[in-house]
Parts: sequence; structure tokens; C-alpha cells
Amino acid sequence: MPITDEFCFVFIPANESEPILKRTASKSGGLQDDALIQYAKCYFQSQSGNAQRLKALDEFGPEERVGLAAKLRAQAGNSPQANAMSDDTLIQLLRTSYESTSCEITAITVPTKDNNHRAVSMYGGDDARTQRMPFNKRATELMVATGHAPPAGGGEDDLPAGVCGDVFVGRCHDDEVADIWERVDFTVEDADCRSEWCREARKPGGGGGRGAAGGGGAAPSLSGLMAKQLAAAQGGGAVGAGGMPMLPQSPGGEVDNGEYKWSQTDEEIELKFKVAPGTKSKYVKVNFGRKKVKVTVAGQTLVNGETGGDIIVDESTYTLQDDPDGGRELCITLGKADASNWPYPVNVE
Repeated sequence: MPITDEFCFVFIPANESEPILKRTASKSGGLQDDALIQYAKCYFQSQSGNAQRLKALDEFGPEERVGLAAKLRAQAGNSPQANAMSDDTLIQLLRTSYESTSCEITAITVPTKDNNHRAVSMYGGDDARTQRMPFNKRATELMVATGHAPPAGGGEDDLPAGVCGDVFVGRCHDDEVADIWERVDFTVEDADCRSEWCREARKPGGGGGRGAAGGGGAAPSLSGLMAKQLAAAQGGGAVGAGGMPMLPQSPGGEVDNGEYKWSQTDEEIELKFKVAPGTKSKYVKVNFGRKKVKVTVAGQTLVNGETGGDIIVDESTYTLQDDPDGGRELCITLGKADASNWPYPVNVE
């Protein structure tokens, strides 16, 4: 078989009247500059309208920029932090938010010895269900065929449980022991939920929902599924009833729940994530809410859910630094609204 510098992946539109399409891209970017992630982010940025917003921002004149900066300060409640920033700094922050459109990465299979270290991932729009994107029947069937329950329907929307919006699906060869990460082909034929690889994924050790996650639950984020497998191999992580991370025995104590380490004091909660060597701040996106936090790195969601207590947003931040093992560590600090102990950091159920 001839060696190629390209790989193929597929686009599965939510509209069933449209065909599943093959796309090709270069392998040259490797893991650090993966062409599939870049392709998906550009697509979902265009779909979100952020590309048009960036274009409009570039066309603003001096008076419009002054007016925009004033509006941004007002939206921030004219806080001391916002008032201390220059107009250019505020507008650059807005630009960064438009440029940092992420995509949700869902692990369909994780690499195992039995599946020849092949991982298959699905790339969808960030908060597609919240944005009321249409139900994607074919993507949902593919997820179920590999042993996962479909993502739950939620709240006030009338959409069925499952994947929403357009998605991309790709495959990689990922063998940490052999230090291999390379994109390999995922074809239109592979997108058929009756494919042989789907049947193999459902078997023990096959890397799918039943083979890897132990029971056909909804497909988790890629980082979460890999962390759970690692924790299982090491004898299990520290979790309580319902899969909730256990409370540190005393303020300042640290717990490793398999996905991240966390600790708390009277003033703050600290979460520590291991991230890939070479990860830069521009790849990191953290959204703080009064009772919610979402963390993404290079488009991959590390955690997204309701926090164990109220957050002081202005006292919450993150840092990125080298760790002793040669990788990098992302540290998220959540300012606590009161001194009570949180039973868990983030509820992702």
C-alpha cells in the first residue's frame, strides 16, 4: 500500500436528505496542530456567526471602537477590572472570544490492544443542543452502535435524546507506549452503523461504550474516558456514591478522581489537569459562571458542569505551567462565595 501524507474523515449532516461526505486533510500537523480539529473549528465558527462578527469588528472605525468598549464595560457592570482596561484590551478580549470557537469532542472508541490502538472521535458544535440544532439521527445511531447510550435530552427542548447538529468523525492510531499518534482513514463506509468495527467496539476490550466504559453509558469526553480507563488500570479513582468525586477529608487535602486532582480551602477550589506537552495558553478556554465552569483545551472539553457551590467569578482564574513529568499542568482556581465545604468540585452527570 503506498504511503500517503493525507487522511480522510467524514462529515455527517443532521439533515438526512444530505449525503455523508468524505473529506481529506494533511497529516503533517500531527497531534499539536491536528487538521481535523482545525477544520471542525472553522466550520463551527462559521456556523455560529463568529466569522462574520470578526469581519465586522475589523471594519469598526475609531468612534465605533470607543462606543463598543463602553458597551463592554457596561456589560461587565463597570467593574474595577473592566474600567482599568484600555479600549484596545477590551476589544482584543472580545476578538479572542470570537476566535476561540471550540467543538465538542466525543470519544466513540478509545485505543486498546484489541482494536490495534485505533481511536474514533466525533466532533460536534459546542452546545449544539442548547443552540437548538436539529437532531442528527445517523450520528446518534453510530454512537449507539458502538455501545454508548445516546446523550440525554435536556430541560426545555423538545429534541429526542441523541446527537444534535452536524458532526465530523475521524480516526487515529494512538499508542502511548510506542509513542505513536497519527491520523488514519475513516471512510463513508465506516460511518455505517452496521460496520464490522462497530460490532468489535461493543465487545470487551473493543474500546467502545461496553468494552471501555463498562455498561453502555453515554459517550463521555475523550479526556474523561481515557482518564477512567487509566484509573481502572491503577485500581480505581476516589469516587463516592453516584460516581461523585469524594470530598477531601480536610481543607487543603487533595483528591485524584482519575480525570483531575482537586482540593479546597475556605477561600477557593483548585483543579489540576494534566495536558499535553507544548500546550499553550491560546489553546485554553475557561468559562466561569456563578454556579458553572467549562474548561476546553484545543477544542477538547475537559470538564463542563455545575459546581459544588457558588463562585465569585472575578476571583476565579487559571494558570498553565510545566510539570515535573515533562508535560504541562493546567490549574483552575475557583473563588468560593463562602467558606463552606463543597461536596464535589464539578457535577458532570
